[in-house]
Amino acid sequence: MAFKTISQTDTLETFRTTFNALSQDDFGDIANLSGAISSTNLVDAMNETIAIATSTAGFTVSDDTSTTQIIGGGDTLQVLGTANQIQTVVTPTDTLTLSFPSDVTITNDLTVTNNLTASGSTHTLGTIEVSGNTLRSTDSSEIQINDGLQVINPLRAGVTTINPAGSNNIESTSGFTIFGSSIVLSTSKYIAFEGSTDDAFETILSVIDPTDDRTINLPNENGTILTTGSSSVVTSSMIVNGTISTDDIADDQISEAKIADDAVGQDQLKSVVNLQILNSSGGVLKSLYGAGA
Repeated sequence: MAFKTISQTDTLETFRTTFNALSQDDFGDIANLSGAISSTNLVDAMNETIAIATSTAGFTVSDDTSTTQIIGGGDTLQVLGTANQIQTVVTPTDTLTLSFPSDVTITNDLTVTNNLTASGSTHTLGTIEVSGNTLRSTDSSEIQINDGLQVINPLRAGVTTINPAGSNNIESTSGFTIFGSSIVLSTSKYIAFEGSTDDAFETILSVIDPTDDRTINLPNENGTILTTGSSSVVTSSMIVNGTISTDDIADDQISEAKIADDAVGQDQLKSVVNLQILNSSGGVLKSLYGAGA
């Protein structure tokens, strides 16, 4: 195909002969165009020719952005994989295999809209490792949960089970629930004991609002704690001989509600009489205390 030009100073005859030569020699006679081509201009005829050639001796590849590429006779389609992401294998005569390597690395985010199933025994998400039904941290000895945690079934911590089936309490397989640190109840909270009968009555252990740090020690012994409401619980075995002095006994009356019958081995003391022995100067030499009528 020769390169032809028409200068500004050329005559009309030169334009005529040059145009005719261009049409006849370079473009060819339209009458000689194959009947398989229906287009009547050069551009459309070329596009139609490419489409026919592609359908018989090639193919077109396209991506999700609608970018297309025609692969015709003599062209090579090269498929490249990325290390740790996707691998490609071409096998004779016309097989292309795309697969993942054993270890896949995803450099950006991975979004899964449906269920995700991972086979194998151990899986690691960041520093959290899941092995079977065991969850642990790979860089520390504890897992921190920033949000609330709801456990539908019983929660077992060591030998202690929180909310075991059919109850609302905490129980331990060893018979005891052991706390490794002090327990602090929030304001206006208390400890309630149900007792041996599950009913509407409980014994509540609470405190009067403290104005300073207070310490109450439980004695190292078996027994019953006395309160201001205790009645008929003090016995003679609870009073060691010689521990009650005259200063501990009022000279008018001892409340019968505080001392049981066997505390002194006789009827309840209604009142106490103080018999004094005086010297010649009126000084007290001896005081004798006894029960009155």
